Amino acid sequence: MQPEGLSGREKPILPRGVGFLVFRLWLGLVGGGVLGVACGGEGAPPPDPEREAARALGLSPGARLHRVVLGGRGSQEHVVPTWLEVRSGDAVEFVTVDHRVHVVRFLPDSLEVPQREWLDRSGQGTSPPLVYRGSRFLFRLEEAPPGAYPFLAEGHGGRMAGVILVQPGLRAGEGRR
Repeated sequence: MQPEGLSGREKPILPRGVGFLVFRLWLGLVGGGVLGVACGGEGAPPPDPEREAARALGLSPGARLHRVVLGGRGSQEHVVPTWLEVRSGDAVEFVTVDHRVHVVRFLPDSLEVPQREWLDRSGQGTSPPLVYRGSRFLFRLEEAPPGAYPFLAEGHGGRMAGVILVQPGLRAGEGRR
């Protein structure tokens, strides 16, 4: 008795490999081919995640959200990146990727007077303790004077230094590349 389906003498309706070809065609349609053009329009730029996140946080139009990752292993503390160039009006999100306690502290003695005064007025000189994995500290740079903002990330693994270099901000109506 033969199981249901093809016997040794019958041939499939479609030639071998056509199923795979149909799957690839479907994947092309769904993955940004024809359907992607229909949904977003031809030539529509992909969304900028930094700009979308900044808009969700209520930052000025054209502002971006940048990220600094804090972590550690053993006796080492890690900050990635240690150097970040931003514009006045942007924001920097410090995010923990481990279960250590981290604190971000800007160094007033290493700041020039305008940056130090702005940091005092903004009340952002030191983060609260970032206790859990995924904890975040948002450093908003609205009206921040251009210049270098050195910081220390301290945790159970020691200290790691970094610098945020703030460039002049955008003028009203000016877009960003």
